[in-house]
Amino acid sequence: MKRLTLLVLLVVLAVGASAQAQRSFQFRISVPSPALGFGLEAELQRNLVALFYGDLFFQGPGVFVGGELLFKPDLGQFDRDLRGISPYLGGGLGARFGGGGADVGLTLDFGIEFALDRSTGLFVGWQGIYYFDGGTGSRAVLGASFR
Repeated sequence: MKRLTLLVLLVVLAVGASAQAQRSFQFRISVPSPALGFGLEAELQRNLVALFYGDLFFQGPGVFVGGELLFKPDLGQFDRDLRGISPYLGGGLGARFGGGGADVGLTLDFGIEFALDRSTGLFVGWQGIYYFDGGTGSRAVLGASFR
Protein backbone atom coordinates (compact mmCIF):
# COMPACT_ATOMS: atom_id res chain seq x y z
CA MET A 1 0.00 0.00 0.00
CA LYS A 2 2.91 2.34 0.71
CA ARG A 3 4.24 1.85 -2.82
CA LEU A 4 0.89 2.83 -4.32
CA THR A 5 0.76 5.96 -2.15
CA LEU A 6 4.31 6.86 -3.21
CA LEU A 7 3.47 6.28 -6.88
CA VAL A 8 0.36 8.47 -6.66
CA LEU A 9 2.37 11.19 -4.90
CA LEU A 10 5.05 11.11 -7.62
CA VAL A 11 2.43 11.33 -10.37
CA VAL A 12 0.75 14.29 -8.64
CA LEU A 13 4.11 16.06 -8.26
CA ALA A 14 4.99 15.46 -11.92
CA VAL A 15 1.63 16.78 -13.11
CA GLY A 16 1.87 19.74 -10.74
CA ALA A 17 5.37 20.61 -11.94
CA SER A 18 4.30 20.43 -15.56
CA ALA A 19 1.24 22.55 -14.79
CA GLN A 20 3.52 25.22 -13.36
CA ALA A 21 5.69 25.19 -16.48
CA GLN A 22 2.83 24.92 -18.93
CA ARG A 23 2.35 27.42 -21.70
CA SER A 24 -1.06 26.19 -22.78
CA PHE A 25 -3.69 23.65 -21.99
CA GLN A 26 -5.84 21.62 -24.32
CA PHE A 27 -9.31 20.17 -24.40
CA ARG A 28 -9.28 17.06 -26.57
CA ILE A 29 -11.87 14.80 -28.22
CA SER A 30 -10.88 11.59 -29.96
CA VAL A 31 -12.67 9.16 -32.24
CA PRO A 32 -13.49 6.34 -33.30
CA SER A 33 -13.68 5.11 -29.69
CA PRO A 34 -15.10 8.24 -28.04
CA ALA A 35 -12.87 9.93 -25.46
CA LEU A 36 -12.61 13.31 -23.75
CA GLY A 37 -9.31 14.60 -22.49
CA PHE A 38 -7.18 17.37 -21.08
CA GLY A 39 -3.57 18.18 -21.96
CA LEU A 40 -0.77 20.44 -20.78
CA GLU A 41 1.71 21.78 -23.31
CA ALA A 42 5.06 23.39 -22.48
CA GLU A 43 7.44 24.94 -24.98
CA LEU A 44 10.94 23.58 -24.36
CA GLN A 45 12.72 25.43 -27.15
CA ARG A 46 11.72 27.13 -30.34
CA ASN A 47 9.71 24.56 -32.36
CA LEU A 48 10.00 21.87 -29.62
CA VAL A 49 7.05 21.15 -27.33
CA ALA A 50 6.39 18.72 -24.46
CA LEU A 51 2.80 17.50 -24.18
CA PHE A 52 1.29 15.64 -21.22
CA TYR A 53 -2.31 14.47 -21.53
CA GLY A 54 -4.99 12.23 -20.14
CA ASP A 55 -8.07 10.94 -21.97
CA LEU A 56 -11.16 9.27 -20.50
CA PHE A 57 -12.54 6.55 -22.78
CA PHE A 58 -16.25 5.85 -22.46
CA GLN A 59 -16.04 2.51 -24.22
CA GLY A 60 -14.56 0.16 -21.69
CA PRO A 61 -14.36 2.45 -19.58
CA GLY A 62 -10.71 3.32 -19.41
CA VAL A 63 -8.13 6.06 -19.09
CA PHE A 64 -5.22 6.78 -21.45
CA VAL A 65 -2.33 8.92 -20.16
CA GLY A 66 0.74 9.88 -22.11
CA GLY A 67 3.63 12.20 -22.61
CA GLU A 68 5.13 13.25 -25.92
CA LEU A 69 7.84 15.37 -27.45
CA LEU A 70 6.61 17.23 -30.54
CA PHE A 71 8.36 19.16 -33.30
CA LYS A 72 5.89 22.02 -33.87
CA PRO A 73 7.16 24.91 -36.00
CA ASP A 74 5.07 27.99 -36.77
CA LEU A 75 5.07 28.28 -40.55
CA GLY A 76 4.96 32.07 -40.15
CA GLN A 77 8.71 32.03 -39.49
CA PHE A 78 9.18 30.90 -43.10
CA ASP A 79 6.40 32.87 -44.82
CA ARG A 80 4.45 35.67 -43.13
CA ASP A 81 1.24 34.66 -44.93
CA LEU A 82 1.31 31.30 -43.11
CA ARG A 83 1.54 32.81 -39.62
CA GLY A 84 -0.52 30.87 -37.07
CA ILE A 85 -0.36 27.52 -38.87
CA SER A 86 1.69 24.94 -36.96
CA PRO A 87 2.06 21.37 -38.20
CA TYR A 88 3.38 18.94 -35.59
CA LEU A 89 5.08 15.55 -35.55
CA GLY A 90 6.37 13.56 -32.62
CA GLY A 91 5.92 10.70 -30.26
CA GLY A 92 6.34 9.43 -26.75
CA LEU A 93 4.99 6.92 -24.25
CA GLY A 94 1.42 6.19 -23.31
CA ALA A 95 -0.52 3.80 -21.07
CA ARG A 96 -4.14 2.69 -21.14
CA PHE A 97 -5.71 1.64 -17.85
CA GLY A 98 -9.02 -0.16 -17.69
CA GLY A 99 -10.63 -3.54 -17.78
CA GLY A 100 -8.50 -4.80 -14.90
CA GLY A 101 -5.16 -4.25 -16.61
CA ALA A 102 -2.79 -1.78 -18.17
CA ASP A 103 -1.26 -1.60 -21.64
CA VAL A 104 1.88 0.48 -22.17
CA GLY A 105 3.33 1.45 -25.53
CA LEU A 106 4.84 3.99 -27.89
CA THR A 107 2.77 6.74 -29.47
CA LEU A 108 3.25 8.53 -32.78
CA ASP A 109 1.41 11.80 -33.46
CA PHE A 110 1.06 14.15 -36.38
CA GLY A 111 -1.39 16.92 -37.16
CA ILE A 112 -1.86 20.64 -37.61
CA GLU A 113 -2.90 23.53 -35.36
CA PHE A 114 -4.52 26.74 -36.57
CA ALA A 115 -4.27 29.83 -34.37
CA LEU A 116 -7.54 31.77 -34.16
CA ASP A 117 -5.88 34.57 -32.17
CA ARG A 118 -2.89 34.94 -29.83
CA SER A 119 -4.42 32.80 -27.10
CA THR A 120 -6.64 30.26 -28.89
CA GLY A 121 -6.00 27.57 -31.47
CA LEU A 122 -7.81 24.62 -32.98
CA PHE A 123 -6.01 21.40 -33.84
CA VAL A 124 -6.71 18.16 -35.65
CA GLY A 125 -4.36 15.20 -35.67
CA TRP A 126 -3.82 11.46 -35.73
CA GLN A 127 -2.31 9.30 -33.02
CA GLY A 128 -0.99 5.80 -33.52
CA ILE A 129 -0.41 3.62 -30.47
CA TYR A 130 1.94 0.65 -30.61
CA TYR A 131 1.66 -1.41 -27.42
CA PHE A 132 4.63 -3.40 -26.16
CA ASP A 133 2.52 -6.58 -26.03
CA GLY A 134 2.04 -6.43 -29.82
CA GLY A 135 -1.31 -4.65 -30.09
CA THR A 136 -1.87 -1.47 -32.08
CA GLY A 137 -4.46 1.27 -32.18
CA SER A 138 -5.08 4.59 -33.83
CA ARG A 139 -7.43 7.52 -33.39
CA ALA A 140 -8.18 10.99 -34.66
CA VAL A 141 -7.76 13.77 -32.10
CA LEU A 142 -9.62 17.10 -32.35
CA GLY A 143 -9.41 19.92 -29.87
CA ALA A 144 -8.69 23.45 -28.78
CA SER A 145 -5.58 24.96 -27.22
CA PHE A 146 -5.69 27.92 -24.84
CA ARG A 147 -2.57 29.92 -23.98
